Amino acid sequence: MKTIINRAIKAIKAKFSPKNEETTLSDPNVRTVLKTLGINPDSIDNSSDMSETIYYICLKHMAETMSKMPWEKRIRTKKKGKERDFDSSLDFILNVRPNPYYSASTFWAAIELNKLHYGNSYAYIETDRNGAVKHLWVLPSDQVEVWMDDKGIIGQQNAMWYIWTDPKTCKRYTFLMGEILHFKTMISFNALVGIPVKEYLKTQINTGKNSIGFLNKLYKNNMFGSKVIVHYTGELSKKAEASVATSLENFSKSQGSGKFIPMPMGMQAQLLDMKLADAQFFENNKVSALQLAAAFGIKPNVINNYDKSSYSNSESQQLDFYVNSLQPLFNNYHQELSYKLLGPEELKKGCRLEINEKILFKMDNTTQAEVYNKYLSMFAMTPNEVREELNLPYKDGGDILIGNGNAIGLEDVGKQYKKGGE
Repeated sequence: MKTIINRAIKAIKAKFSPKNEETTLSDPNVRTVLKTLGINPDSIDNSSDMSETIYYICLKHMAETMSKMPWEKRIRTKKKGKERDFDSSLDFILNVRPNPYYSASTFWAAIELNKLHYGNSYAYIETDRNGAVKHLWVLPSDQVEVWMDDKGIIGQQNAMWYIWTDPKTCKRYTFLMGEILHFKTMISFNALVGIPVKEYLKTQINTGKNSIGFLNKLYKNNMFGSKVIVHYTGELSKKAEASVATSLENFSKSQGSGKFIPMPMGMQAQLLDMKLADAQFFENNKVSALQLAAAFGIKPNVINNYDKSSYSNSESQQLDFYVNSLQPLFNNYHQELSYKLLGPEELKKGCRLEINEKILFKMDNTTQAEVYNKYLSMFAMTPNEVREELNLPYKDGGDILIGNGNAIGLEDVGKQYKKGGE
């Protein structure tokens, strides 16, 4: 149904709307054409899924989380473990400006938003003559198709192709697998393309949209949401009945506060009331909101549900969100970016592109001082490494491990008890 509506809107926009003017369901031309097709443009089910508050909050939260994460190039060695390998070119592209038209923060937010809403997100990798990454460009997910080789993908080097259709020129562009960054949701049966969450939660999202639509209609009617039975003596034609009902309804909406409604002589009104509390409207809404948020791995405090909440509870929710929701997401990004943006030699040497997740666990000054003091006293960090974490410049002589002089190595434990030991 939505596909038909979208096609109708595009066709009407091309014919009636001036250039660059947005055409929506509120446009009279659109509404007329849809009605002739037998489609009700006022149906809540035809409205955008983004109009459902909890669904929008979940998308917004996940997109904003990705937008603030800094990227680092790291190298893993047997002796030193994992350490930063600063690459000024990649750092600028991933953390400052992927291309001249938008910032890195906007880029990563758009990538995550497209991925969640459509199931897949795509970015074109523009390279220079030497094959180095020059720019990254977001491709709208609803305009990209994934094509597979008819012979299958096993044993094939270039069996997957990406086809982008430019809506302005109607030109089709074909990209090799290595030219596109492809991020997909974890819901995928073939591991090649992802399935959006909204496909499985359609009923849940429509329930939320209908509840919002009901409240909206209630407020427009001056909180007059109950049914009214009008008693009268004799019989009225269908036309007269409709006229009486329309007159009373319009009067309650538009005249004054709507508290006083005149009744023709011989008629009597009786209220048939159904209260929101009786229908457990708010309780059902709360359960529905929690279920929808859980599908995204988002915790209750993000959607402003603070039932039985405390500081420690909120802190544990944040940690659980990182471990169970963000770590799989970050791994998805790490593996795709490392494979597509780093060369074979760099990958062999142990280079990887990873997110610095420390930004998620900002500490207050007192806690920060205690933590870093323990790291220093236990020979875990050098003074310069601590200063780097605090965004302070290095100092000469700060690369030496210092700590508590009473600490001894494991191989020396017990020597002090031997005869003649010092």
